Amino acid sequence: MGGLGNQMFQYATGLSVAEHLGVPLLLDRTFLDSRPQGMNWTARAFELDVFRLPAVFATARQVERLRRELESRWCRRVQRLLPWLFTPTCFVEKDTGFDPAIFQRKAPIYLEGFWQNEKYFAAIAAALRQSLFVPKDAPSEKNAALLDRIGSTRSASMHVRRGDYVTNTEAGRYHGVCSLEYYTSSAALLAEQCGVDHFFVFSDDPQWVRDNIQLPWPIIYVDQNNGRDAHWDLYLMKHCQHNIIANSSFSWWGAWLNPSPGKTVIAPARWFRGVAAPTTDIIPSTWIAR
Repeated sequence: MGGLGNQMFQYATGLSVAEHLGVPLLLDRTFLDSRPQGMNWTARAFELDVFRLPAVFATARQVERLRRELESRWCRRVQRLLPWLFTPTCFVEKDTGFDPAIFQRKAPIYLEGFWQNEKYFAAIAAALRQSLFVPKDAPSEKNAALLDRIGSTRSASMHVRRGDYVTNTEAGRYHGVCSLEYYTSSAALLAEQCGVDHFFVFSDDPQWVRDNIQLPWPIIYVDQNNGRDAHWDLYLMKHCQHNIIANSSFSWWGAWLNPSPGKTVIAPARWFRGVAAPTTDIIPSTWIAR
């Protein structure tokens, strides 16, 4: 479900659980491929094939068999009334907090959720950073030149998520967008405390950031990676020394993939506008929530 960032969370958690159980990981792309009438969410495609990771898909029969209990009112009733007699094969995410029970289940297990918590895949963090979430192809000439520029400065990435947070009423109501003050004050903090002297701004709305985000330090607006090339923004973000992220799983990964032990990552404390209290369990403890 969801775009590239959400698919990365789901893959990482699925692989971590599969390796813990010693079984293969199969991916269900049914939701991504469906386009039902009246859908009120942003249509997405499978995007993980831009990375050097194995992707094996479950058959329609396997999906139907494992999801049957989710669709069956009788199965759900038995689980509630006689939990000791019925071990469900489906493990559905309850909230954004880490649920260690996921590693106490036996195979086969069907996972449904977003799993936006690094504790789910802490055991395979090195592999995700070094070999799995790595682009298949070499960077373009423009991206290679920008990578050199990033490496030659005290750099910070800034990711501004707009897109369907602005254009889709439901998405906007639930997610919301970060304020200009959040970005400018976060940039000032990194300049003062970390000596950042160049900011690299990434966004799905490049004209808006050019018109609205100006800083008293050198700033480069990165706008060459669109559509199937969007993962190159992740690649460039992770090579910046520090990161300012949006309430977006995409920019979360740009910062998390950054291997630098000395990095400072600034993230919005309120991840979901549609949640009454600040949602900080998505944000790693070493990051700064503002």
